[in-house]
Amino acid sequence: MAKKITSPEVDETFTPDSTPKSPEQAGIKMMKAEDKRKQLVKEYTAEPRVPIVLAPQYAAYFGNVMRVTINGISIAVRVDGSTQQVPQTFADEIHRRRRTIDKMLIRMKRMANIQKNAEATPGELPI
Repeated sequence: MAKKITSPEVDETFTPDSTPKSPEQAGIKMMKAEDKRKQLVKEYTAEPRVPIVLAPQYAAYFGNVMRVTINGISIAVRVDGSTQQVPQTFADEIHRRRRTIDKMLIRMKRMANIQKNAEATPGELPI
């Protein structure tokens, strides 16, 4: 059972999970959340734009369109080799995802080279 908490400066009582008690409170919370979202959109729109190119080879991992969502704000980036301008925050996330795939591909290629990975005696290869 949720314990009720009363704030001295507010004459309303809220439960710890912040469940609104009336439709009016729910409407107010929804309007505040929408205002926060709009503020975030303005912040991301004001950021400097960075050119992004995702080669078609990444389509197998991301699909034809990579969706990037940060703090509830989404953008879609085509994975077709075209140059697109995106905000810096989204560009950082796109580069992080691309580097993760690159690391995975390099690791797979290294593991596939059996001649280099085979050792005649245990401990011959550096780890």
